[in-house]
Amino acid sequence: MDGNSRKPKSPEPSHAVKEVAVLSDFPDEILHHILSYLDTKSAVRTSLLARRWRCLWKDVEVLNFLPKSFCRLASFRKHVYRLLSFHSHRTPVRNVTFDLSGYTSQETRGHVTKTIEQVMKYAASHGGGGLDHLSILGEDENLDLSHFAKNITAGNHDASLKTLNLEDCTLCCVQLDDAGFKSCTTLGFKLLTTLELRECALLPYCPESPFDLIGDLPCLKYLKLLHCYVSHPDCWLLIAGPQLLDLEIEFTNHYRFYELIAPKLKSLRLWGEYIDEYLPKLNLPCLDHANIRLKWEPHCWDDDALALEEQSSAFVNYLCGLSNVESLKLCLDKEQRSHEDGKEHHFPLNRIKALIEHEAPPFTRLKTLRIQCANQRRPPNVPYEVIRYFLEGSPNTEEKFVKFEMLADQKAQ
Repeated sequence: MDGNSRKPKSPEPSHAVKEVAVLSDFPDEILHHILSYLDTKSAVRTSLLARRWRCLWKDVEVLNFLPKSFCRLASFRKHVYRLLSFHSHRTPVRNVTFDLSGYTSQETRGHVTKTIEQVMKYAASHGGGGLDHLSILGEDENLDLSHFAKNITAGNHDASLKTLNLEDCTLCCVQLDDAGFKSCTTLGFKLLTTLELRECALLPYCPESPFDLIGDLPCLKYLKLLHCYVSHPDCWLLIAGPQLLDLEIEFTNHYRFYELIAPKLKSLRLWGEYIDEYLPKLNLPCLDHANIRLKWEPHCWDDDALALEEQSSAFVNYLCGLSNVESLKLCLDKEQRSHEDGKEHHFPLNRIKALIEHEAPPFTRLKTLRIQCANQRRPPNVPYEVIRYFLEGSPNTEEKFVKFEMLADQKAQ
């Protein structure tokens, strides 16, 4: 064999190897979506990656402002001014978030409020649209959203805000009518359809009169109040929403809910109310689904027959306000005390036995009923008359019955 002979070359592949796609090869729409998850300072810094990225941040419709990424709030305001100056005037700004966590109201005073107004004015006057979603996360006692709305509309621009999300903010209430003592929040955005308040403080103007939480929002459809608290213990809350479809409320303190008026409401989740004589009046003719958690304090009423009767009567009226519901989950949460006296207390469903003897059943369309007894080892022995009171009014036939469950010793969901 010839020593100079070489090993034959392997045949070349018949198909070309495809290039691995890099991030810059994606279309602008996908890159803009990726940039929408970054805060504005980081988004601007991507212009240094490559020539392709130099102007991508200028056409992002979502702006996430993070003041704590700057050493001073004055530097943050300068950053916002420069950002809006270089942002493409043809691209609308649809979604804006201000994360003020880490600052106190004294530090943000005079800085953040003016900056938010500046951004909202820009969104209303550029790109042929307006701001759809605004989120403000963090404490700012001087935030006056109605002031923003008035200034925007004064410049012949529409305050078209649809969704508002406030977290750890303070929502003040003003008195609109001196004669009627009607108090109401003034958010100012008449086209708002979604409002979410999380861990916010509600400050009433006049604690003795009902606090109309959404009285100036005629188009509101979705409302969430999660872990909010009322600053005054004697405040009465009123929710009247002519277009409200979905309502979720979970309060942290013992508030007084005056009335709930929502003729179009379909879904209700209401946690945190105590079973007492202050249970609210409900006007919900179109309600389909309800998830309600009521707290009861055994030690408060066992020794007072008159108070027990008033409390039970309010509970029966409360159930009648849910008359058109199809699916109901009712969780009765026993308030735990450090010192239990060991005696047997009246369970809320047992208390109403005497009141419902000659009353019509509360539900007319009920299909599913689930009663959950939190913080109890076993389901209580509810009298047959009470169970019949719950189920008898539903339009059942031999083939159609109400699905009924009574559970205990489970975590409420």
